[in-house]
This record gives sequence, structure tokens and C-alpha cells, in this order.
Amino acid sequence: MKDKIHRNVTLGRMGLDFLQFIRSQRVITRRLGPAFAVSRTFVEIDITYRCNMRCTNCNRSCTQAPSGIEMPPERIEDFIRESVGTGVSWRRIRLLGGEPTLHRDFFPILELLLDYRRRYHPGLRIVVCTNGHSRRVNAVLDRLPAGVAVKNTFKTDRQRLFRPFNLAPADSPWFRFSDYTSGCRILADCGIGFTPSGYYPCAVAGGIDRVFGFGLGRKALPAEGDRMLDLLAVFCPLCGHFGFSWPTRRAKFSDTWKRAYAAARKRSAPGPGMDPGEAESGR
Repeated sequence: MKDKIHRNVTLGRMGLDFLQFIRSQRVITRRLGPAFAVSRTFVEIDITYRCNMRCTNCNRSCTQAPSGIEMPPERIEDFIRESVGTGVSWRRIRLLGGEPTLHRDFFPILELLLDYRRRYHPGLRIVVCTNGHSRRVNAVLDRLPAGVAVKNTFKTDRQRLFRPFNLAPADSPWFRFSDYTSGCRILADCGIGFTPSGYYPCAVAGGIDRVFGFGLGRKALPAEGDRMLDLLAVFCPLCGHFGFSWPTRRAKFSDTWKRAYAAARKRSAPGPGMDPGEAESGR
């Protein structure tokens, strides 16, 4: 079942971003508590950071810091086992990346999730999030079994408007009174993130951790009472999706991100005798 085209920037979303910025102010958050909570109904799984596009504001840094890291199917098995063991009843699971259809084990991963749905949660919605770009990607989409939804952005080589991901709020005086543990709409709209680095309040945070190399992802599915405030305090100050910012088509980088990408390039550089593709394969 095909979903309609998805847009990241709309007037409605910009309005919500502005309200989010106001709600996250320290004086309001202290009185009312964090605005958003880690989801126990939605999960986004970043199965690969491979991508066939070069979007200037990629919030997984696939353009800014390309990587061959992929999620092994065994980690999906772990996720299913932990979900069943803890009694979590997911309403929606999204597969993302990168471009998820480029994962070498895409269909085995999808079959694991379909089997999980058949055995435990018949009402679970499984969604493949794709850019819909290239014959290879669309050939995979054409093979999707019935009962798998598609969230397709139908991207082209023309850059679209996007919130400037690489402008860290921590680098801007506009956010000096923000309480980052308030989180943002991504927690509620998209859900908890599961990436090759572990579990995060959102999958965007996992992509940030890949670049910065903190290694802070939870190694097991967080317990229901884990609000992950410690991770919000680390990653939200780095994320351009926190609060409000004017959308753009151009790449914009604050100083913190410039330093992080420079350090990431050094870490991923191939060593002596190593092929470039081996430097950060994740396999």
C-alpha cells in the first residue's frame, strides 16, 4: 500500500516548530516538565547509512560523512526478542537509513519483522521509508509484499527545502535559555530510534552519535521508565531539528559540526593496507 508523497517542510510544521521552541524554554519546562517523551509505540530502525543521494541537509549525515555501516540481521532478531520479552506492543515500525532498500539483507530483515507481526502483533504497521530515487531502489520497492506500507519522498537531484540540521543549537545564542531535556516532536511523531550503535530517544540522535563517536546508545531496549533524559541533554544541543529554524536548500554548518565532521573523516580514513571501503563498513 503506497503512501502519498511526504514533505519535510510545510507551514503547519514550521508553526509547530515555533511552538516547540517556546515550550522548551527553561522557565516553562521547569514548571510543566519535558514537553515530549520517549515513545513506547513507535520505533524507527536505521538499518543502513548507505545512500544513493547527496542531500545537503541529511539528518543522518549520509552526505556529510558517508558510511557503509549496516545493521546486521542478528540485531533485528535481538530487537524482536527484547520486544517480546518486555511486552512492548509496537504500533508502527519504520525501516530507514540512509536508503533502506540498499541494505544487502533488506528482504531477510523485512521477513523477520513480518514474522514478528504474524506471531505477536497482527495490527503492527510496517513502513519502508525511501527516497524513491533510481531504478535499483524502485526495483526493490516493486518486490515488497502486501501489507508493507511505503513512505516515499520521491526525491530528485534538485535539493528540497529542509531544516538546517547542522546548525547546532548549542552554538546559537537564541537557545541559551532552552532546556534540551524537553525534546522535540520527533520523539512523538517518529518514535524511539534503533541504530547500529544502539537505542536512542530518536534515530536522529543515533546518527549524531555515529559522527561524534560518543558511544552512548543503550545496548538493550530501554525499560519503560527510562526517559533517556541524559541522552536528550547530549544530542538535542547538537540537532538542528530542536526548536525553530528557517528552512533552506543550502548546507549550513555551525562550528561544532565543522569540528565533528573533520574528526569523523580522520577516524574513518583507511589505515595502511586497508581498502577505503573497509574503513567504516560496520560488518
